[in-house]
Amino acid sequence: MKHQDRRGFTIIELLVTIAIIGILTALILPAVQNAREAARRTQCLNNLKQFGIALHNYHDVHRMLPPAFIWSGPPGEPLGAGELPVGTIDRVANGVSPAMEPDRVHANWAVLLLPHVDQAPAADAWDHNLPANDPANADVRMLRLSVMRCPSDYGNDDPYDRGLLAGNGGQFLYARGNYAYNFGPNRGCFSFQAGCEDGFFVDSTDFLNENMLVWGSGLGGVNVSFRLSEFTGGTSQMVALDEIRAGVSELDPRGTWALGMAGASITVRHGKYDLGGDGPINSLSPSADDIVSCSQLEADLGAETLVALGMPCSANVIPANHQATARSLHPGGVHVLMLDGSAHFVSDNISPTVWHAMHSKDNQDAVTLPF
Repeated sequence: MKHQDRRGFTIIELLVTIAIIGILTALILPAVQNAREAARRTQCLNNLKQFGIALHNYHDVHRMLPPAFIWSGPPGEPLGAGELPVGTIDRVANGVSPAMEPDRVHANWAVLLLPHVDQAPAADAWDHNLPANDPANADVRMLRLSVMRCPSDYGNDDPYDRGLLAGNGGQFLYARGNYAYNFGPNRGCFSFQAGCEDGFFVDSTDFLNENMLVWGSGLGGVNVSFRLSEFTGGTSQMVALDEIRAGVSELDPRGTWALGMAGASITVRHGKYDLGGDGPINSLSPSADDIVSCSQLEADLGAETLVALGMPCSANVIPANHQATARSLHPGGVHVLMLDGSAHFVSDNISPTVWHAMHSKDNQDAVTLPF
């Protein structure tokens, strides 16, 4: 009888085969990851384009764009020691007793646009007579809306706990979002102050008792709205929304779609000023994001860790939300929505002067846009 050799793979052949598979996987994996990121970027752009249509629909109905957010209550900011205007101090995050000083933050631009992004039930459920933090608005502010979220941001699943900093954790939760209203890249001062070039504007210099309006050169302000005709530099030259990142912990307010505060749903002071020379996009300068919980974030995570995560911040003497810039987890830049409805990707390497101009209706110099 003939002997039939049924010898299998040798150890060497098996190792060579495994090595080849490993090499092929290493070559294919980046391509797969790039394809997935391209799909995520497309979704982000589509979300912004939806907001572009929504802004124009809102303007058609109301004859003006939405304000950055609505601040309600008696005029003036008694908690700012006469130094801060309305719209910066977060009563809830700071643990101020509602019996003494109820929340004054009402609907923001995103809430006002809900009817125009196919969210009519959510829009109808929001009570505009009550602040955002009222229990009556809890169901809406906790909605994880796909139009508000960029799928590239791994942090936008976890909610923001607005009461955690003050020891009231679990009571005031907000869903995350990745798009912010351009409040303006103005300098951190006010136009009535001596030596303040390109500062913000207010209706009254009496911050303690009379102030109710604050605005810059962006798309809208606190209780302030603009008409499209006021953007004399052209809607194609003006940024309406910036992409932002969700906060790195539950007490980080950045990227919170229904909360009208700097960093939460607003970019502000993010141009050629106050950025420590690191540029306006994805800045690693701590001065780029000035938010209410920064001191606690640094205590919990460490300032170096926040920089490594690409989410540094700074804290003011009076804990408040003062400043925030555009951020994303896309390699090399962020998406922006222009006021004409077009959406684009902007590189981290953009000139701060160009970035400033394209965010300012009052300083739209003759610059070449980067797209």
